[in-house]
Amino acid sequence: MSTLPTRRQAQLHIVFVAVTSLVCAGLLTVATLVPAPPAVLPALIIAAIGMPMLATLDLPTALAVLRATRRPRVEPLHEGEIDALLLRLEALPEVEHPLDF
Repeated sequence: MSTLPTRRQAQLHIVFVAVTSLVCAGLLTVATLVPAPPAVLPALIIAAIGMPMLATLDLPTALAVLRATRRPRVEPLHEGEIDALLLRLEALPEVEHPLDF
């Protein structure tokens, strides 16, 4: 039984899947443009298609962790709240900078 990844681990896993897919797509592109030996093509195609598929096995778990740990949206301050904060700021005493800047 495996434990759920942390939010950072889930984000890194998604980046890993994207990079793996791009590298495999590039590998197939290079093998197409620069003729690869015919004996290597079947293994290359299997690796370039199979590696992204293996990388995505834990992707649903990573996406579920990201959805479950979604950060709450911060509501903007209303006009009255801003005025109250400005009044409190004005009430603070003026002090000299300790390093005379």
